[in-house]
Amino acid sequence: MRGHKTPAVAFITRLIYTSDRDAFAAFLERSPLTTHERELVLLYADGALYKELADRYHITPAAIYAQKRKAYEKLAQYYLTKT
Repeated sequence: MRGHKTPAVAFITRLIYTSDRDAFAAFLERSPLTTHERELVLLYADGALYKELADRYHITPAAIYAQKRKAYEKLAQYYLTKT
């Protein structure tokens, strides 16, 4: 199912591209994400590639993809309960 965006992933992706970076970073700080998840999402939002993130964290690109997707799902749930 790789490449298929869930509604939550599509929602957070749209939020990233329509928000000011500082506002999005502040939103991440208030979110229930772990420090690692926040860093991963912010780096990805800043344009880092899966391969770059995988090299940085010494895991596979597929693991980065899965972690990012899980973080996006958590963010979407948090956003929808806070608004």
